Amino acid sequence: MTTFRRPTVTVVICTYTEDRWANLLDVIESVRAQTVSPQEVLLVIDHNIDLYERLLSVVDDVTVVQNTGPQGLSGARNTGVGLADTDIVAFLDDDAEAAPNWLELLLAMYDDPDVLAVGGRVEPIWETGRPGYFGEELDWIVGCSHLGMPRVACEVRNVIGANMSFRLEVLRQVGVLTLP
Repeated sequence: MTTFRRPTVTVVICTYTEDRWANLLDVIESVRAQTVSPQEVLLVIDHNIDLYERLLSVVDDVTVVQNTGPQGLSGARNTGVGLADTDIVAFLDDDAEAAPNWLELLLAMYDDPDVLAVGGRVEPIWETGRPGYFGEELDWIVGCSHLGMPRVACEVRNVIGANMSFRLEVLRQVGVLTLP
């Protein structure tokens, strides 16, 4: 009889500025509150030594590392991938908050061995409410799910970078990544 083993997951959060400090602490807390705990949380600091040192002194249950690649999101994400040692690597933006069952839902999709990547819905949180002229079909402009996107699991061409995951073996086969 084959026993089922839930895949292990590393969550990679990339950040670059202290201007998002409150958001960053919120996203870390949202990962801590998951119904399925990640094996590891990597907080990759993109070429900002002050932010790196501040985080080292504040957070003790996540691994804080410096981006060892080129400055920018792709370099930071590649740094996270290079350090990951789990079945799945999940990316979450530094100004996002994960729903409590985010990892549970992502990981459930990997029960199918043909699934190589899984994304999830990203809903904008407007500071002063959605502008009346900005319909949901335009949410892609701000990196969020938009009107017309599938609401059930299906094959898609691109996942949204703020909420995406991949099998680590696939990322390693690809090599250097240029992720959204």
